[in-house]
Amino acid sequence: MRRTLWIPLAALFVMIAALLLMPPERHLGRLLALIYVHGTLVRTGIVLFVMGAIAGAIALIKDSPDAWAWTYALQATSLGAWLSGFIISFYPSYVTWGTLVAWSEPRTQMVVKVIAIATMVFLVARWLGDRRIVAGASVVIGLIVPLLVWRTGVIRHPIDPVGTSPSVALRTAYTVALFCMIVIGVWVTAQVAYHYRTHQHVHGTL
Repeated sequence: MRRTLWIPLAALFVMIAALLLMPPERHLGRLLALIYVHGTLVRTGIVLFVMGAIAGAIALIKDSPDAWAWTYALQATSLGAWLSGFIISFYPSYVTWGTLVAWSEPRTQMVVKVIAIATMVFLVARWLGDRRIVAGASVVIGLIVPLLVWRTGVIRHPIDPVGTSPSVALRTAYTVALFCMIVIGVWVTAQVAYHYRTHQHVHGTL
């Protein structure tokens, strides 16, 4: 772990630098940086959910200890990223919309539903004690999440605030921050997977 610790630290440094150096947005000012952190965490969560589906499918097909370890790890880190992104959205939501949680916003409802459903499915799968069910849960959730994101509409939440921004600097800052957040997410997942693998949590039943 210590030999690779420079990876998330470097990614964090670059992400912070990108967010601090980007120009303030005309309406949101520096609050945009926190909104970007929220957005990168949510998108990283989506990436990790999809990776969990892939790892779960590989585990079911190949019965590989490494695939099982990554499946278990990704269940934890994908939910962690998604939940962190939701929590960080409280302050920007309060400042811009006057409420910590905009329950009337479809995107907010979708995020909460994914957290609740994924947590319940993963916990039940592990409680049942059959790793094939655990892997199957990752596959199902990993396929459902991007579909829900794609199909969920918006009311006040902008559809594509980064892609439609006329500022190249803001788009570049977000892209850099997102890449760095994904790097951090994958690194953390690798450490959790290593923990599962070395402590033999992935052999046989849970």
